[in-house]
Amino acid sequence: MEKYDIYYSTGGGSVIGGGADVWVNDWIENIAPHLDTKPILAIHRTRPPEFKDDLGIEVVWQGDDVKGFGELLNNARRINILHGYYSPHRYITDNFDKIHTAGIHCNVEQAIKATLVLDLEKSFHFHMEQAWEDTIVEKAKYPFWIGIDKPKLKNNYDHLLHIPNFYEFKHNKDVVDNNIVGFAARMETRKCPHFLQGIKSELTTDPKDVLWWKRNLNIDTTDWKIYKFNYEFLGKFYNRDWGISHSAHIFEPFGYGIFQAIDYGKLPILAQDWLTEYDYPFRAQSPEEFKEQYETICKLSTKERQDYLVPLRDYLRKFDNKQQWVEQLLKLYNE
Repeated sequence: MEKYDIYYSTGGGSVIGGGADVWVNDWIENIAPHLDTKPILAIHRTRPPEFKDDLGIEVVWQGDDVKGFGELLNNARRINILHGYYSPHRYITDNFDKIHTAGIHCNVEQAIKATLVLDLEKSFHFHMEQAWEDTIVEKAKYPFWIGIDKPKLKNNYDHLLHIPNFYEFKHNKDVVDNNIVGFAARMETRKCPHFLQGIKSELTTDPKDVLWWKRNLNIDTTDWKIYKFNYEFLGKFYNRDWGISHSAHIFEPFGYGIFQAIDYGKLPILAQDWLTEYDYPFRAQSPEEFKEQYETICKLSTKERQDYLVPLRDYLRKFDNKQQWVEQLLKLYNE
């Protein structure tokens, strides 16, 4: 039988729910065609009916044939984790000796403690286990962190590489002089949607998750206009006439949405811990700080907003480096 490598993921293709799926799609388009050993994309979920099977790579779905999915991983030459679950799964634990690479897309320790940092009573996030992240980083020959800033995982692993995501600036629009705030993200605790209470805002997210915040934390959403998230229409949302981006997501690894907002001319309010080496004045870590920064931006002229936006965008072009990203990953996969 022909040798093959497994590339394990929880999503990708035409069904995109977040940044990790975007990362997987970039891998499919730019990495998969140049691999020396046959790649098989193994997605740990049931194939959705709307999935478009035109990726140019063999894809297998765990939910369609559980036993066959496990055997495929057991017989692989190597297993590369593109994006995995944040808690144990048997197909990975049964094959620890085969894990060649692992993309680390989230700092689990930080994500779990977001509720405490934000002083909230309840938390909205995926099920995560700190010990599992530690195990994956330890077992993988080449684990790599995808975030902008250097990794700050709980345990300091000497072999953890830093290969940031990339974003290609294609729009480079002038600043939008409008005081409506835009939010394009999941309603996870660390995304801080509650910062928008009392502020006229437009959000593209899952409306069911908005209800969670209303019911569990009594968040007032009367000033919000909600658009159900659909990746195909994300560009239309960014083209709407809102001018300030709620990008103050704490513990944000990379932040495609932040890059997109800046690309479309939206002046962002950032978190204190994102792009820490860049001196940017509009940062917030609490609802009070966010409101203060929002009110400051509202008083700026169009030129003043542009003068903040353009240098920030120019600085972020250091991550507009697809070819470097491709070369770094191919070097690992084709070793």
